[in-house]
Amino acid sequence: MTLPPGRFARLVLKVNAFLLIAFVLAGAFIGLVAYKQGWFLHQAPIHFITPNALGLNKGMPVKLHGFTVGSVSNMQLTDGGVDVTLLVMADYLKRIPEGSRARHAREAGVIGASVIDIVPGKSAFPIVEGALIQFEPARGITEIVDDFRRQAIPAFNELKQAMGQVTQAGQDITQILAGLRQEVDQLPATHRAVRKLVDQAAIATADLSFQTTATLDAVERVASSMEHAVPMLSGKLASSIDSIDAAAGQLRKTCEEAQLTLKNARQILENSESATREANDVISAAKRVWPLSDSFKETGDGMLPIDSFEARGKGFAR
Repeated sequence: MTLPPGRFARLVLKVNAFLLIAFVLAGAFIGLVAYKQGWFLHQAPIHFITPNALGLNKGMPVKLHGFTVGSVSNMQLTDGGVDVTLLVMADYLKRIPEGSRARHAREAGVIGASVIDIVPGKSAFPIVEGALIQFEPARGITEIVDDFRRQAIPAFNELKQAMGQVTQAGQDITQILAGLRQEVDQLPATHRAVRKLVDQAAIATADLSFQTTATLDAVERVASSMEHAVPMLSGKLASSIDSIDAAAGQLRKTCEEAQLTLKNARQILENSESATREANDVISAAKRVWPLSDSFKETGDGMLPIDSFEARGKGFAR
């Protein structure tokens, strides 16, 4: 049987091309999904043993710090319970230190999806492939209620003890309520007193602000006056200092001249003393020379001899 020419020409070729394109697109989609799922990446197995596998199933995501790093690959019975194998991508295995543990958790508290959460340990060395880690099962409703009861019982005991102390003290609840009512009745007066105190504080604050403003204005005026007076005073002080410097220089020069004059006068006095001594020597030598020695004879003192005085006394006695 042959196909008629015209309308169905080359139909087989077109069908084959369409099927080939469909197969290529399906393979690309499957490859993309496999790449997203990490099928082409090397995955390292680690495992833990749990007493029961309630809530665990294959394909459950494994998270580290909230980030998906693997999944549950296999579960099998062992002597100690159920051995659960986890496949973790090798690139993330080095971020799980030794001593880490796995725990059954939910993404949103109690009602979220179940996941295996890896809690990192404190060691500085990463775990190796096939390592056995500890597992912490999820708490059920009964365990949560028991935990709440254990935490609430001490509080109820303390409340019961407090009520017992109130009963033992013999205090009447009516009296306590009456005292509270009196305190509540006094609240308006207390509110008015507090409001009055606040108003007085506001007035005092306003007065203090006004006084502070006036003080600041006075300080500004004084500062401006000082700004005008300080340059003039600085100029006068500078001129006075210059005059004192000039007078000090002149006084220093006068002292130097007086010191020089004293030195010259001392030399003159020394020369006059030596000249006087030399003149005295010359005069003494001249007195001893023969032509002049008679002219410089010393005259005797005009004193009477003791005998003549006694003779004169005897004459008067006669």
